Amino acid sequence: MPRERKQFEHPLTHSIERPTSLAHSPELWIIVNTDSTSPSFVLPTLDIPCLEAPQASPSGYCHPSFSSLFSPRPPVLLAIVHVPPNMAESAESRTIVIVGQGGIQTDLDLDSLADAEVAEVIPDLLADYSAECKDWTLIAREHWRAGRWARAEELLVKGIKFFASGRLADHMALVNLHAMLAHLHLALSRNAPKSILATAKYDILQSETHTKEYHYNEATTQLNRAEEALRASGTGADEEPISVAMGKIILYLARGQPNVAHPLVDRLLQRQPNNLAALTAQARLQFARRQHDQALVTYQKMLQLSPNMKPDPRIGLGLCAWVLGDRKRARAAWERAIHQDADSWAPLLLLGLSLLNMARELQHPADKRLKYETAGVSHVQKAFRLNNKSTAAALALTVVASLGDNIPLASKLAERAIQFADNRRHSVLANSERGRLGFISGNLREALNFVEQTAKRLSGKGPLEFTVLHASLLAYPHLGMPADELARNQQTARTMLSDVQTLMSAATTEEEMAKLRGISMDPDVFVELAKLWQEESMEKAITSYQTAISIKADAGSEDLADTQTESQERKPVDYAAVRLSTNLASLYAIQGQTEAAEGMFQEALQQLSSETGKEADMLKTVIAYDLGRANEQSGDAGRATQWFRDVLRQHPEHMEAKVRLSTLAAAAGRNADAHNYLKECLRADESNLTLRSAYTNFLISIGSYKEALAFTSQTLKYDRKDAFTFTALAWLHFTLGREAKSPADLAERSKQYLRSAEAYERALSIDPTNAIAAQGLAIALAEDTLVPKALQVAPGSVEEMKTRTRLAGQALSILGRIKDSLPEGAVNVNIGHCYFIRGEEERAIEAYGAALSAYGGRKVSVLLYLCRAWYAYAIKESNFSAMGQALSYATRAFHVQPSDRAILYNVAMIQQKAAEIMLGLDPSKRLLEELQLALKRAQEAVTIFRALADDKSGPLPYDVDLADQRARYGEGLLRKAPEQIAKQETYEGEAAARVEEARRVRAEEQARIEAAAATRQAEIDARAAELAEERRKAREEAREWQEQLAAQQAEDEVRKNERIEQRKRKKEDRDIVDDDEDVPEGERRRTKKKGERKKRKPRRNSDASDDGMEVDESAAVSGEEDVAASRRNAIAMLKSRKKKKAQRAAHEDPDEDDGGGGGGGGRPTRGKQFKSKAIIEDSDDDDDDDAGGAPSPAASSRAGSEQEDNGASDADSD
Repeated sequence: MPRERKQFEHPLTHSIERPTSLAHSPELWIIVNTDSTSPSFVLPTLDIPCLEAPQASPSGYCHPSFSSLFSPRPPVLLAIVHVPPNMAESAESRTIVIVGQGGIQTDLDLDSLADAEVAEVIPDLLADYSAECKDWTLIAREHWRAGRWARAEELLVKGIKFFASGRLADHMALVNLHAMLAHLHLALSRNAPKSILATAKYDILQSETHTKEYHYNEATTQLNRAEEALRASGTGADEEPISVAMGKIILYLARGQPNVAHPLVDRLLQRQPNNLAALTAQARLQFARRQHDQALVTYQKMLQLSPNMKPDPRIGLGLCAWVLGDRKRARAAWERAIHQDADSWAPLLLLGLSLLNMARELQHPADKRLKYETAGVSHVQKAFRLNNKSTAAALALTVVASLGDNIPLASKLAERAIQFADNRRHSVLANSERGRLGFISGNLREALNFVEQTAKRLSGKGPLEFTVLHASLLAYPHLGMPADELARNQQTARTMLSDVQTLMSAATTEEEMAKLRGISMDPDVFVELAKLWQEESMEKAITSYQTAISIKADAGSEDLADTQTESQERKPVDYAAVRLSTNLASLYAIQGQTEAAEGMFQEALQQLSSETGKEADMLKTVIAYDLGRANEQSGDAGRATQWFRDVLRQHPEHMEAKVRLSTLAAAAGRNADAHNYLKECLRADESNLTLRSAYTNFLISIGSYKEALAFTSQTLKYDRKDAFTFTALAWLHFTLGREAKSPADLAERSKQYLRSAEAYERALSIDPTNAIAAQGLAIALAEDTLVPKALQVAPGSVEEMKTRTRLAGQALSILGRIKDSLPEGAVNVNIGHCYFIRGEEERAIEAYGAALSAYGGRKVSVLLYLCRAWYAYAIKESNFSAMGQALSYATRAFHVQPSDRAILYNVAMIQQKAAEIMLGLDPSKRLLEELQLALKRAQEAVTIFRALADDKSGPLPYDVDLADQRARYGEGLLRKAPEQIAKQETYEGEAAARVEEARRVRAEEQARIEAAAATRQAEIDARAAELAEERRKAREEAREWQEQLAAQQAEDEVRKNERIEQRKRKKEDRDIVDDDEDVPEGERRRTKKKGERKKRKPRRNSDASDDGMEVDESAAVSGEEDVAASRRNAIAMLKSRKKKKAQRAAHEDPDEDDGGGGGGGGRPTRGKQFKSKAIIEDSDDDDDDDAGGAPSPAASSRAGSEQEDNGASDADSD
C-alpha cells in the first residue's frame, strides 16, 4: 500500500482479558445475531461488493469475475436480547419455575414449548399468573432460539397487551418487550428478500413472504413505542436501555443511514467502552468510511475482549488486511475463523472468492489455477448451503453454473440474487447477469427487461460491456414489439453505440484504450451501429463500417504476426473482413461514389481470386452482382450488362441478375429481350412476389395496362395480404378509368375509379404506412372521382369550381403528411396540381420546381406544368416577365422533345399572348424594349401558327383551323405595332424630357446648396483663424506673465536668503553689544517689558507672492483653454500687487529716502544715515517681521506681542 499502516497482528498473539459486563442491571444480555439464518450464535451476512466487469467468454457473451469482491462492508450489527439470570445460570437446566400471585409455582420444561398445544396456552398461563416480564422474554427467546418466529412474535404481542392494560401499566416491562419485538423484526429482515420479483420463472417466493422494508417499518414502530414507554416511566435519555440504543443503531445501518447511526454508537461507547455490539458497529462504520487502520484496531480490541465471540472478529480482521494489501494474512484470518466455527458461512464465502481470484491470476501455473478454482467453488458452495440467502454466493455460483451450460440453475441463482440483493451493486450485477442468461437462452424480450432494470439503477454509468449488450437488445426487433417502440429503442441503441464510438475515437494512449477493454477490438459493435445509421445517415454508417474494418485489419495483422511461419506462408483470407469491405463499398455505391465502390469491389475480388469453396464462391457472386448494380447506377449500361452476364455464367439460375438484365434491355428499347428474361424467371419461380412485381412494372412501362391488370389480379392468388400488389392494382384501375377512350371504357370509368379506391383502401388496411396508397386516394379525392356521375355538378359551373377547390384542400392535407415518405418528384407534382386548382399559382410553381429538381430538370411533363402555372400567373397579374418565364419552360420542353408539335403550338401561343398583354398595358407600365421584344416574338408566333396551319402530315395534336385563326389574329396584332411603338416612343421621350428637366433643376439646387455651404465654410475658417490668433496672443501674454512670476519668485528667494543672513549678523552684533561696557545707557538695546505681548506678525510679502504665483500659474494653464479668462486673471493679479505696494508705501517713514522703496518689495534704506547699535537691532527686528516693506520705527515698537506669537528668533534674543 502507498500509505503507512499499522502492523497487522495475528489474532492468537493477543492476551485475553475478561470482558466487562454488558449489563446495566443484574440481568444478563446475550449477543444474538440478526444476520443469520438460525436464531443464535451464527455469523451475519456480509455485504460483499459487486463483481468485476464481465469478461468475454467463449460463447461471445460476458461473465463476471471475482477479483473485486474484497471491498466489502464488515459484518452487520448484532441484536441484543434480554435474558433472565436463571436462563444464563446453567445450559443443562431446561426447566424453569413460573411464580404466580399468592406463591403459586408451576414448572415449565422449555423443550415442551415445541408442542403446539403447550405453546398455545403459555400466553394465557403467563397472563393468569401475572408473570414478570423476565418470564415472558425468557419463553419468547426460547421460541426465537428454536426458530419459531411466529410463536415468539405472538407471545411478545400478548405480553405487550398484558403489561399495557390494567390499572397501572408497567412501563419498563413495555420497554423490554417492545425492544425485543423490534430486534425480532430486525433479525427476520436479514433473511427477508429486498424485493419480490413478479416475473420470476425459477426462484418463485411464497406470496405471504414479507420484504425487508416491512420488517424495518415494524422495527421502527416498536422502537418508537419503546421510547414512549421509557419517557412514561420517567427514565432519562442517559439511562436508555442498551437494547433500545442498539436497536436504533442496527435499524439505521440496515436502512443505509450511517451518519445517523454514528453519534448513537459514540454515545453508547461513552457509557460502555467495552460493549462488544457497539464496538462491532463502530468497526463497521470505520470500514465503510475507508478508515481501515482504525477498523483493524477495533476488531483487534474485540478479539482481546472476547476471543470466542460470535460473529468472529477475525472475519473483520481479514477484510481489513485484504483491503490494506496483505492478502496472505487475510486468508489466514478467515481460515482461523473457519477453524473456530466450521459452520460459519461468511469466512467460507470470502475464502472461496479469494481462491477463485487466485485462479484467474496468470502468474500461477495452470495446475495450480485449476486447484484454486476447484477449492474456491467448493468453499462458495458450502457457504451457500449454510446461507442460501447470500447474494454474493448466489452471484458467484451463477457464473459457475452458466459456464457449465446449466442455464436453468444459473437463472434461478440470478433471480435469488435479484430478490435478496440489499445494495445497489449487487442488484445491478444480478439483473445484468439474469439478462445475459436470457440472451443466451434466446429469450431476448426477457433479457431486455432485466437489462433495462439494470440500466435504471446504473443511470447510464455502467461498464461498456453492459452498454453494448443493452444496445444490441434494443436494436433487435422483438416479437410483438410495436413499430413505434422499436423505433425508439433503435434510436436509443444508436445513441449508446455512438457514445462508445466517440470514446474509442478520443482514446489516444494505451491507458485510455485499456479502459475500453475488449470493446475496442470487437468490430461487430460498429457493424451494428452502421446498420442502425444506414436508413438515416449514410455518412455515419460509412464511418462505423470504416471503424469496424480498421479494427479487423489491426486484429488480422496481429494474428499474422503470431501465426506466420519461417517459410512465409500465404496469409489466409479473412472472409469477415471481405464482407465488411463489400458492405462499405455498397454504401459508397448507394451514395453515388461509384469509383470508390468499384475499387473496393475489385480489391475484394482480387483477394478471393485464388480461393475456392462454397463461401468464396458465394462472395464472388455477390460482389460481381454488386459491381453490376454500381455500374448500372452510374449509367454505364454496357459494363453493368457484362457483370450480370458473368454472374449468370457462374449461376444460370441467378434471378436477380436476369431481372436487372431485363431492366437494362427495356431501357435500351429491347422489349423482347426484357420480356424473355422475365418469362424465364417466372417459369423458374412463378410465386415470387418480387419477380411478379417486376413483370407488372415492365408491362406498365410498355403501356400494356390491361395485361398488367390481369397479371396483378392473378398475383393476389398467391398472397392476398401483399400491400404492394393491391397498390399496383389500384393504380391500374385508376389509370384505365382516366385513359378511357372508347364508349365501353367510358361506361366503365366510374367503376374503375371505385375499384381503385377500394384497392387503395385495402392496401392501407394491410399497411397503414403505405404512402403510395395514401397518395392514390388523395389523387382520387382531388379529381372528384369517388362521387357517382349522377350526383356530380355541371362541369364549368361555379359550384363545380368550389367543390374542386375544397377537395384539393383535403388532398393537400393528405399529401403534406406523406410528403417525406415518398420520392420528391411525384408527390410534389401532385401538391402542385392541388395548389393550381385552388388558384395559388405561386405555391404551385414552388412545388413544380421541387419536382423538376428531383427529376434532374429534364422531365417534359413537369416543364409543361411549370409553363402552365407561370402562364396562368402572368394572365392573372398581366405580368410580361412571368409570361417570359412560361415561354422559357415551354422552350426547354420543346428542346427535350422537339418532335412534339403540341409543345410548339404552346410556344407560339405564349408568344402571341405576351404581345397581347404588352399591347394592352398603359405606356407607363411598359418599356419600349419590352414592347419591341414582344412584337418580335409575336411575329415568330405568326410564322409558327402559319406553318402549323399549313402542315398536312397526318393526325396532329392540335386543330389546324384554330392555328390558322391564331395566325390571322397575330397579323392583326402586328398591324397595331407602328402606332403602339410611336405612342411608346412619344411617352418615353416626354418622360425622358421630364426626367432631364428634373435633373437640371436638381443640379441647380445642388449647386446653390454647395455655394452656400462653401460660403459658410469660408466664414467658419475665418473665424477659426481669428480665434487661433487670439489664442496665440493669449498664450504669449501668459508666457510673459509666467516669466515675470518666475523672476519675482527668484527675487523673493534672494530676499529670503538675505534675511537669514541679516538675522545671523544681528544675533552676532547683539552678543557684541551685551559684552561692551562702554556703550552709553541710552544707546543700549531696548528690551521689551516683562509680560508685554507681541503683536501678530503681518503676512509676509513672500507668502503673498507665493500664493500669487500659484494663482498665476493656474491662470496660465487655464489661459491655454480659455484666453479671455486668463487675461482677466492676470490683470486682476497685477492690480492687487500694485495696491499692496501702495499700502506699504503709505506706512513708511516720511524721512526715508524715496529711492529706497524698491519695486521688488524690499525694505527701504536710509541713505548715509548713521545708526547706533540699538537702532540697528530694532531695524533688524523689523526686517524679520516683514521682508517686503518694513514699517516705521514707531510701528516696530507696537509689534511686540505679535512677534512673541510668530517669531522664535525674538524670544531667543530675550
